[in-house]
Amino acid sequence: VRRALAMATDRGILVDKILSGYGTAAAQVFPVGLPGTSETLQPEAPKYDEAKALLAKAGFPDGFNLLLAGPAGRYPGDGESLQAIAQSWARIGVKVQPAAAPFSVFNTKRAAGDYAVWYGGASGEAVDIILHALLASPDPESGNGALNFGHYRNQAFDAMLARAESIQEGPERNRALAEATEFVMADQPIIPLYHFHHIVGYGPRVASYAMHPRGWTTAMQTLAATE
Repeated sequence: VRRALAMATDRGILVDKILSGYGTAAAQVFPVGLPGTSETLQPEAPKYDEAKALLAKAGFPDGFNLLLAGPAGRYPGDGESLQAIAQSWARIGVKVQPAAAPFSVFNTKRAAGDYAVWYGGASGEAVDIILHALLASPDPESGNGALNFGHYRNQAFDAMLARAESIQEGPERNRALAEATEFVMADQPIIPLYHFHHIVGYGPRVASYAMHPRGWTTAMQTLAATE
């Protein structure tokens, strides 16, 4: 079922129409090219017939009803994305009721386990940090799975992630993280949608500005203009 929903998601519509081109379709948690990402995982165009066949194989030949939750006004185009995803999934018989709520309400209900499927965002300093938070088996003592609100558990993935982190930073570690990502994404615990493009502007008194990858605005990354 998870794979069918992923195959029926039109990321092109989300990027081109909802984000007006200021985004990149995603197949993993970080954009391709960053340390630890996989070159193998690439966004796919929707395959509605194959997705419907998968649903039928899973016992849902006529689809099913689903509430798709998300925050309202938290991310660019979040409410519109819910609507667009609902339209995509309707093509395989999944009748979606989009449910957008203020982030404080949404976050509380998500943490309480009130939602089966939801739209959300994640950011971090490195691939392994996000993989730990988003997909590692929840463990309050270690802090793993802090954002794993669906309580996804995969011990083989946990072991691959731990092995990758035991390797010194460099190409070998990056390859191990990429392999762990490929392994876990084959199970489709999440459906990556897109990576936002940051848009910044500054005045003539600023010579240059380096945007933080998480979207933060900090004076330390600004170079003052000289006379």
